[in-house]
Amino acid sequence: MSLGTVGSHGDTRIHLRFADDGPVAPHPLLTPSLEHADYSRRLTRGTPILLDETWRPLEPWLGYFRHLAATSKPLTLRNYGYDALRFANFLHHRGKDILQATSDDVLAYRDHRLNDQEKPVSAGTWQRETVTIRGIYSFLQQTGQRNTPPWLTIGGKSALASRWTTEPDIRPLTRNQWLAFRDIGLGGTLPDGELDTSWRGDNPLRSKAGAQLALTTGMRVGEFSSLITAELPVNNADGATLLLEACAKYSKRRRVHVPPATLQLVDLYRATERRNRVAASRGALWSRRRELYLVTEIDHHTQTVRGAVNGTSSTWRFHQFPPHLRRIAVMDTEAGMEALGLFLGRGGLPISLRAWHTTFANASRRVADLAPVQMGGRRASVTPHDLRHTFAVVLLKVLTARALSRENARQAGDFGPSSLSEHLTINPRLTVQRLLGHFNPATTMVYLRYLEDTDALIQDAFEQWDDQGRTFAELVLEKRETT
Repeated sequence: MSLGTVGSHGDTRIHLRFADDGPVAPHPLLTPSLEHADYSRRLTRGTPILLDETWRPLEPWLGYFRHLAATSKPLTLRNYGYDALRFANFLHHRGKDILQATSDDVLAYRDHRLNDQEKPVSAGTWQRETVTIRGIYSFLQQTGQRNTPPWLTIGGKSALASRWTTEPDIRPLTRNQWLAFRDIGLGGTLPDGELDTSWRGDNPLRSKAGAQLALTTGMRVGEFSSLITAELPVNNADGATLLLEACAKYSKRRRVHVPPATLQLVDLYRATERRNRVAASRGALWSRRRELYLVTEIDHHTQTVRGAVNGTSSTWRFHQFPPHLRRIAVMDTEAGMEALGLFLGRGGLPISLRAWHTTFANASRRVADLAPVQMGGRRASVTPHDLRHTFAVVLLKVLTARALSRENARQAGDFGPSSLSEHLTINPRLTVQRLLGHFNPATTMVYLRYLEDTDALIQDAFEQWDDQGRTFAELVLEKRETT
């Protein structure tokens, strides 16, 4: 095993590296005191390793991340590693380590992250960071290194709880905003629809296809960017349905449907920009073939892929094909080496998440400058997650309107009494929750406020406060009937 990329914070003395695949081997900077350590055990690729000022791995962090890596994705481990680095360095500057920390230390760290920094983190970010803190202390308790965590929990509250909660920042796009962002920002056109000859953007069809996948399926950027070409059929007039799992958040399995229009845009990208990228990168991929996952067979009937890397063979169902192998999966065809990934970058392998975010940020600046009217004055960058939010809001509105129409028809006698199963299958919120892959129903509930202008509704209600003959519920029903 070699130690991968490093992360550090200014003059801090604790460092962060990430493990590569392979047997553990001493780092050249490690002190001689580790020469008798057991290096025969392997660390999962991407396992965070905290190192002290003498470059010795810090326990119990090493043991904690060794166990966590068995059930976590590399990107998740990376985030947890940086969260651990911040907390460990904070304790280090207070003269403590993870075993010596007290409730006062945890409170001080919470206040530092939420209040004392130049740019305090949001309550939501803090809640994510507490996952690492809770996790390490749960590990210490289960391994007998601590009897209790360094905080008390009273009535469900503890030192890790934020003093406030915030509603998620939901920023759905209107149709005009989406069209402007897609065509002007990503596609490089001018507001009048003409091509901007001065535009220096790269692969507009790839960018537009990825964005439209996010908009019309609700997929996260980590999901649509990990797709392989075999998962989306070519020239399918009915669209495509695919199963997500290994690339989904928390590996929560769900099905998504790709509409025909989106699939057509993907097909156009595959026939043009992707084909050119594949042809230009065959030589580069061949020179790297020993470090890539060489696919020997793709079975579309059973939806399996077979291949090998570093002499290790494996077979995967499409939905269980792990992201780190998807990124290096190639196939030796009659024409030469070709990556399996759908959205390819320079070198012929899938582009990174950072590249997707950079593409969206550049497009946002362009459309905000050239089309402020179409964007409705919106200056905030459009992110891939904004398109997922847009999918949720639009779908929830359509499904709610359909449910109301069905209920009106039922009251008119066109349908019989509804069953419990029917309520569950046509329930708009439950449908959107399932399509987005939300664990918690409360996560989906935040989209409800975008169904109608509740602020105006409340204002109307109080303006008619003197009408004692109508209840607020009656007013709501009246407003719906007149809109």
